Amino acid sequence: MEKKDKQKRGKLYIVSTHIGNREDMTLRAIEILKLCDLVVCEDIKVGTKILKEQNIYNKIDTMNEQNESDKVIEFIQMIKDGKKLAVISDCGTPIFADPGNELLRNALLCDIDIIVVPGVSSLMTALVRSGMPLNQFLYAGFPPRNSKDRHKFFQELSREPRTVVVYDTPYRLVPVLEEACKVMPYRNMYLGMNLTMPFETNHYGTFTEVYDKLKNERIKAEFVIVFEGMNTNTAVRSFEDDDFDSEDSTDKTNKRERRYRDEIAKNRRRERTSVGKKRDFTKRNSKTNDKKINKHSDDSKREKRFSKDRNKKRK
Repeated sequence: MEKKDKQKRGKLYIVSTHIGNREDMTLRAIEILKLCDLVVCEDIKVGTKILKEQNIYNKIDTMNEQNESDKVIEFIQMIKDGKKLAVISDCGTPIFADPGNELLRNALLCDIDIIVVPGVSSLMTALVRSGMPLNQFLYAGFPPRNSKDRHKFFQELSREPRTVVVYDTPYRLVPVLEEACKVMPYRNMYLGMNLTMPFETNHYGTFTEVYDKLKNERIKAEFVIVFEGMNTNTAVRSFEDDDFDSEDSTDKTNKRERRYRDEIAKNRRRERTSVGKKRDFTKRNSKTNDKKINKHSDDSKREKRFSKDRNKKRK
């Protein structure tokens, strides 16, 4: 009986869409979106546009933060009745940073077949493009909206030894860079904007350098920030046109290597001095306090000796 009931049930598809370039949609994703009974998206306008780009005209419904709890019951019942549902995101992989996790967890509890259709991801695209170490990394999600909480968020991440990935909405790019500058101004980072699109831009440097470059710009681009972990340095080499001339290539390679090493050493010194200044300040304060205490004790000893000598003379 249980096997027959399971055969009658439908399926839940988690389908990845493109992140800007519609040619990145997989053939498998297009086929499933055509054949499923209902496409579930976060925003009806964006979802309809994605389907129309691939000449798909299927039934569509929305599930977002406001209605997810109500929609889960409805969608689970539809799957139990034999329908096939495909969940898509506005861009990239669904559920990862979008609604849908509640639906997935309930589907697991109900023993419903779940099929994930992988595709392009802004996270992996940015990580690969960044040039940062990829053996271990941390996805830190979205920073808090409040400035004070955002500062604390970056303070905690500044001590993270692994490569860190951060997302946020386009209009909060400059405030995010500004807060990161206050905490780790000389940390190397990568900023990828409008990834996979013809007008994609990529920015490398320290947080201070990238912030100074973009602070007066009006930015409406989707972006991903990747920055190096603590105690690592992955400064991207700054090549010049002369570096690629054939003459004296060995000498030029050596110069380039030295310049690269000097750049790394300079960044490390900057980070140490920013931390070291605070330590020196507290040490200086403690030393001056010790001197004052010692001086006070010396004065008291002199007074005692003087009083003893005076008493002897009187006698």
